[in-house]
Amino acid sequence: MNLTKFTIENKPFSWFVLALVVLGGIISYEKVGKLEDAPFTIKQAVVLTQYPGASAEEVEQQVTDKLEEAIQAMDGLDYLDSDSRPGVSRILVVLKKTVPGDEIPQMWDVLRRKVGDIQPQLPTGAHPSIVNDDFADVLGLFYGIYGEGYSYRELNDIADDFKKELLKVPNVAKVTLFGKAQESIDIKLSYTAMNQLGISLEQVMNALNKQNKLVNAGFINTEKQRLRVKIGGDFSTVNEIGSFLVSTENGEQIKLKDIATVEESYVTPYTSKMKIQGLPAVGFAVSASAGANVVEVGAAVEQRLEKLQQDLPAGVLLKNIYNQGAESKEANDGFIFNLIASVGTVVLILLFFIGLKNGILVGSGLVFSILGTLIFMLVFGINMERVSLAALIIAMGMLVDNSIVVIESILMKIKQGVPKRQAILEAAQSSAWPLLGATIIAILTFLPIRISPDATGEYLSSLFSVLAISLSLSWIFALTQSALVCDDFIKDDNNAQVEGSLYQGKFYDIFRSVLRTSIKYKYASLAIIIGLFASSLFTAKYMKIVFMPELEKRLFKINAFAPEGSYILYTEEQGDKVYHWLKAQEEVNDVTMTIGMTPPRYFLASSAYGPQSNVLSFIVECDDFDNVSKVFQRLEEEKYDLFPELFVRPELYSVMSPLDGKVEARFMGKDIQVLDSLHHVAMDIMRESPLSRHVHSSWFNMSPNWNAMYSNNKAARAGVTRTDIANSFRIMGDGIPVGTYREENELMPIMLKTNEGTVADITKVENMGVLSGNKTVPLQQITTGMQVDYEYPIIQTYNRQRAISALCDPKDGITTAELQNDIVSKIEAIELPDGYSLMWDAEKKNQSEAVSAIVTFFPLAFMLIIAILIALFGNYKQPMIVILLLPLSLIGVIFGLVGLGKAFDFMSFIGWIGLLGMVIKNIIVLLDEVNIQRKEGQSHLESIIYATISRTRPVLMAAITTMFGMFPLLPDSVFGAMSVTIIFGLGFATFLTLLAVPVFYALFYQIKIK
Repeated sequence: MNLTKFTIENKPFSWFVLALVVLGGIISYEKVGKLEDAPFTIKQAVVLTQYPGASAEEVEQQVTDKLEEAIQAMDGLDYLDSDSRPGVSRILVVLKKTVPGDEIPQMWDVLRRKVGDIQPQLPTGAHPSIVNDDFADVLGLFYGIYGEGYSYRELNDIADDFKKELLKVPNVAKVTLFGKAQESIDIKLSYTAMNQLGISLEQVMNALNKQNKLVNAGFINTEKQRLRVKIGGDFSTVNEIGSFLVSTENGEQIKLKDIATVEESYVTPYTSKMKIQGLPAVGFAVSASAGANVVEVGAAVEQRLEKLQQDLPAGVLLKNIYNQGAESKEANDGFIFNLIASVGTVVLILLFFIGLKNGILVGSGLVFSILGTLIFMLVFGINMERVSLAALIIAMGMLVDNSIVVIESILMKIKQGVPKRQAILEAAQSSAWPLLGATIIAILTFLPIRISPDATGEYLSSLFSVLAISLSLSWIFALTQSALVCDDFIKDDNNAQVEGSLYQGKFYDIFRSVLRTSIKYKYASLAIIIGLFASSLFTAKYMKIVFMPELEKRLFKINAFAPEGSYILYTEEQGDKVYHWLKAQEEVNDVTMTIGMTPPRYFLASSAYGPQSNVLSFIVECDDFDNVSKVFQRLEEEKYDLFPELFVRPELYSVMSPLDGKVEARFMGKDIQVLDSLHHVAMDIMRESPLSRHVHSSWFNMSPNWNAMYSNNKAARAGVTRTDIANSFRIMGDGIPVGTYREENELMPIMLKTNEGTVADITKVENMGVLSGNKTVPLQQITTGMQVDYEYPIIQTYNRQRAISALCDPKDGITTAELQNDIVSKIEAIELPDGYSLMWDAEKKNQSEAVSAIVTFFPLAFMLIIAILIALFGNYKQPMIVILLLPLSLIGVIFGLVGLGKAFDFMSFIGWIGLLGMVIKNIIVLLDEVNIQRKEGQSHLESIIYATISRTRPVLMAAITTMFGMFPLLPDSVFGAMSVTIIFGLGFATFLTLLAVPVFYALFYQIKIK
């Protein structure tokens, strides 16, 4: 069926369909899912196992290694990355990138089974392992409540109420509280009173454990009823705990308050804490249901919070820390502006070439293509986010190209006196197959991105989908909608012109002369083209190369670390210093600080640290990115003098998951001392480089431990056991849990402690009394000595090999590639003992994997493109011309990026791939016109000259509209370099189409001009 003929012969139906497209596009825009950034699956899970009292090495050998041995048998496993710390094992399980997303839940079920099967082989005292497969879930709305003078208990209660209310909001999937202080009941013992009254620590612990333990008394069955038996006696008030009776060995009963003070408190040291504007705070992060419109969910949450805010006590404030819904709305509003600007730009440019009416007719095809694309995005569940919006903007110029070719051909035929209806049908028929082939080729250039298994390919997958849909629709609308509007709004030309007179005038005469000269001196022309290509390759050494660009938000992050082994209250004290400095900067509006661990994953590409007592994290808010840059730079310059006790690493937000360091040299082997020595050599090389900053070790510093050398003989004579010593230290430190106090739905641990939770002078520990039975024995009487030792606070393994990394970042204005060029060869020159190896991780590894994943599928796309070219042209010479011209498109790309100081990043690489499709499309249409002229009996020379001249205006229109359609993206931090790539690349590609194609054609067909 002739699609064009059917369209113009059934106008009522055709206009009805177009009206449906308009209506459906508008409705789809309102209903399609909206996100800030394209989602990608984080194919990782964490296995967490606690082993209290064990050293890092004991945890590694007795827990981590056994778990990894079981886990490594999983199919689809990429690698294991573990951290063994004193008392805790953390194993990161990473699946292969080729594992389909819908199979991941099943993979985690397998992981749980394997972890469960190995539990009986773990040492006594190790807690059951926990498999966390949702730590990568994104909670896109992050808020905090805070207020001066309010206790954590009051903030906890408000946060609990907020959580209950927000879970009622439609499409809210989860609400996670953060920084909520764990309330406790502290029983602070007096050793003196216990000794005087003859009561032992063991008696106190046993009595409390038995009293408040939940008991199951079963049921009483009668003839008609079954009654559950409830045995009272649980503590209901703090006073009851103080009045609790403890029996001594001789049967005497003593009230707990006679040997201890009982008070409500909070678990210390705490695991995590949050502060907003320097005040105690509790955070809550909200996630939307899968497939929900984040903008709508964010608005609904905001509306509910406004009502809840009215009931807040005076002085309690609500802080919107991060709202993905608002960020998405801003991005989508920006798209609408860019869309209107692009359509306006296209119409203005077409107005210059073909007049107002014809320009509007061509521009209308662009609007229908985009509206149709929105409908398919809704149908296929493609969200509007950063990548899909950029794809629509990238497609702007490409979408109008098909309409330009068809309408230009129609106008030229009408000027030649061909009746309008006949001109429409002939133009559509002659253009249909070349345009279809060119459109498919343009789509195929993006195919390697779509089928890449890498996370980068997943992130960019909507780019291919949107471009494939929109370009396909543009071909359909070019043959239908463009034909329809031409039939209704263009009139026949009664002043028919001879075909050759259509391309007369000063411009065409000059251009025709240039063409003849280029073809006459084809070898000289070829030399000039090769010279330009060579000069661009020479210029490429001045082009900066980065992997992924960073986002220009009004927020930035700071991750800071106190020395390993720091007490969390000391870490908080150091964090307060950073906060006060930040608040003193006039560009800073708000500061959110977390202690002990990073916040919930409110942004997909977020780093996660902790729980660790030395971790600090800050979210700093300014008015705009310019102010962020000022504070960021100032902090980099002053941090070493201001915060000598901290390792401070500020970060900008990124589209991909952040790294511990952009350059990472990982050494692997067996002996810790050898690994430590190797990685220190690497760190020295990094420090010596003038291009590096943030040089650090993945194991950080060695941490102190207090070593009490237990004497069996002395302890036996004193009647003291190792458990007695351990309990005495625990009571003096964090306390010992001896029960649970239940208050409504809150469970509070009951902690046994002494009156001192910290030690002012570590040397005084030797005078500590160890409680054994009903007597106290000085610690120094049951040990042979005491001293402070140092140990590795963490032992890391990579695929079951011990591993330690030297990490660093490039300085501001320096790319990672430049830093790598300076240090990689020096580090690789380090002599490694047998059995030890070096691998490059971080950005070098990620970039290599992302590019190789896409390049792997290039041959497939390339062969499909060649097959289509051969099918279109029916020969080998013309496809060869197309292929040979493709690398020359780099000339404009390189000169453009270097000239504007933009880096060639992964998005630029994607832009260049798209550029290849545009170049191929233009060459196909030109060579197709050559073949038409040859069939009409023209010589090779006249055919190539006429085809080039006749294609000049549509090629220029398509190129300029595409280039100007990229202008709205120039300021974008992610797609700015890509827009430069397309603008300058296409500008030079237009030169290739109009001059280099005739030269190559003359070379292949041996055209001579005397």
